[in-house]
Amino acid sequence: MSTTKDFQELCAKIVSDIDAKYKISRDPHFSFTQFIEEVGELAKEINKPKLRNKEIDRENLNGEFADVILQFFALAKILDVDVEKAVESKIKVLKERHDL
Repeated sequence: MSTTKDFQELCAKIVSDIDAKYKISRDPHFSFTQFIEEVGELAKEINKPKLRNKEIDRENLNGEFADVILQFFALAKILDVDVEKAVESKIKVLKERHDL
């Protein structure tokens, strides 16, 4: 069974492989702006019904979610963040804060 850390590594590797192919030098700033760009593309797809009176393209929606996750994990890797540990820690804080 794959762990979140394995999945994070897989996502970061594919982004890194694409960067290497196109000779892109990735740093936190570039990675963050790419992540935000992908979030914007996801928002555009989600907003289609309200802004463009069109149905959401489910295949594109899935792809945009995937793009967001790929860029998110690539950014986390660059900044040396173990997302699984970070989320577990935050859940603990939230449970305590909100008496859950």
